[in-house]
Amino acid sequence: MLWEIYFLCVIMNCAAFKVSTPSSHLVAVRDQPVVLACEFTPDSDPKLSSLVVTWQRQEDSRVVHSFYYGQDQLDRQSADYRNRTALFASELQRGNASLRMVGTGLEDTGNYLCLVSNTKGSGRAQVHLEYGALYTEPRLSINVSSVGAVVRFDTQGFPKPEVQWVDAEGKELPHHTELSVMAVGLWHLRSSYETHTTNASVIFTLKNPRLNQDLQRPVTLAYGEDEAKCVMSRTVIVFSLLVCCVLLVIAVVFLLLKLLKDRKNTWTATNGQSLPLITTETSPVITTDNHLDVSLANMKSHHPPSP
Repeated sequence: MLWEIYFLCVIMNCAAFKVSTPSSHLVAVRDQPVVLACEFTPDSDPKLSSLVVTWQRQEDSRVVHSFYYGQDQLDRQSADYRNRTALFASELQRGNASLRMVGTGLEDTGNYLCLVSNTKGSGRAQVHLEYGALYTEPRLSINVSSVGAVVRFDTQGFPKPEVQWVDAEGKELPHHTELSVMAVGLWHLRSSYETHTTNASVIFTLKNPRLNQDLQRPVTLAYGEDEAKCVMSRTVIVFSLLVCCVLLVIAVVFLLLKLLKDRKNTWTATNGQSLPLITTETSPVITTDNHLDVSLANMKSHHPPSP
């Protein structure tokens, strides 16, 4: 009879113990802390000496965080989570085994197990974690030419968003969108729309369903034919200035060549010989010969010939 009562008490305790997660699906935002919620049935031990809490990855059993003997036990913690996790120690007596994690990134995506046991029993619960990055405020740039305008937005986020361009009536417009990897878990998006009219009203829409992000940026272009002609005129002026500069350089070179030719002809007419080429190699020789002629003349003047 006593064994039956004991066995019944054990069954009642096990049935009363429960581990659960308020939300089995969470989304971590880039570089923001996330809390993996987990609740269990607490016992009456104020020192938590019988409580064991372990968080681990389901895919490979990596230890994310562990607690037993009344304190954190991080010797077996995976290096990927070192200095990134913490339990709410003051909440453990109330049955709160939630885990706070900082510095979240794409590599943290996956399933997490919350394993808890105490004098009332043991159990587990699972949380699936996804990752996302809010897209930054789109940067607008407009390039106007003689044939129309190109409206472009640049932004960064994760994952790949839904992009749409529509006109004032809500009609979808053709556009060009490029995605490139900026870093792990971060896309760079560049989307543009080209119009060939002088007046246009368009709306750029970006949606990131994972983070419930919805961006809409209206753009209104209003410029007449005069502005378009002005753009063309500026282009013509710049091109004309470039041509003038080239012609000016050619004219300067031609004049310099002509001056050199005239100088050469003048020298020839005056001296009856071609213009000598003075170089660093011939100059010392000329100087030396001049000194030699002067020395010989001095010698003749001071020493008359003997009879």
